[in-house]
Amino acid sequence: MLTHPAGPANCMPSPWHLLSTLGDSRLLLPMAAMLLIVGWRTDTTWYVRWALALLMVGLTVLVSKLAFLGWGIGVARFDFTGFSGHAAMSAVVWPMVMYVAVGRSPRWDALLGFALAAAIGYSRIPLNAHSWSEIGAGLALGALGTAWVLGRERKPRRLAAHWVALALFVGSCVPLMVPQLRTHQAVVQLAKALSGAAKEFDRSALHGKKQRG
Repeated sequence: MLTHPAGPANCMPSPWHLLSTLGDSRLLLPMAAMLLIVGWRTDTTWYVRWALALLMVGLTVLVSKLAFLGWGIGVARFDFTGFSGHAAMSAVVWPMVMYVAVGRSPRWDALLGFALAAAIGYSRIPLNAHSWSEIGAGLALGALGTAWVLGRERKPRRLAAHWVALALFVGSCVPLMVPQLRTHQAVVQLAKALSGAAKEFDRSALHGKKQRG
């Protein structure tokens, strides 16, 4: 969970908060969905493969979070409570966005997108949202999805700039339209419902401290 310093200085978001918003699922998923809808007619196989990669990465992140929040399954030695969703989803979305926006070299376009994903992942460290192991595992998971999509790609492909711009606009509007929607809280509620626990596990429980509640 994010920690927000108290006081007037917190009125303005820090650069880390702004960078972290680029990994928000409320932005990434609508943006990716828009690109998938526009692009699937030009190459159904390629876009279906990307959709499957998004689904598998997203489900893996969700299962890891549910396992910890509901049952306390984690790795204390590595301070690991589940894959970072910001890191994982950024690493499977932004490389693809860069690729279809530029469409010259799959390798370099994807690397540019992955560099952005890595920066987004790092932003979660100063915000006290994740540990290094969770960020690293999330980036690796997302990168595997990206590699699977681009692994057999031989010819550059590109969507028209206005479609990419529209996708970015749609994705950016969602967090503004539903600021009260918090995906983490939804996952917490689901974990408690599935496990029957009165309170979700937290990081202190992972390290052997008594769980509160």
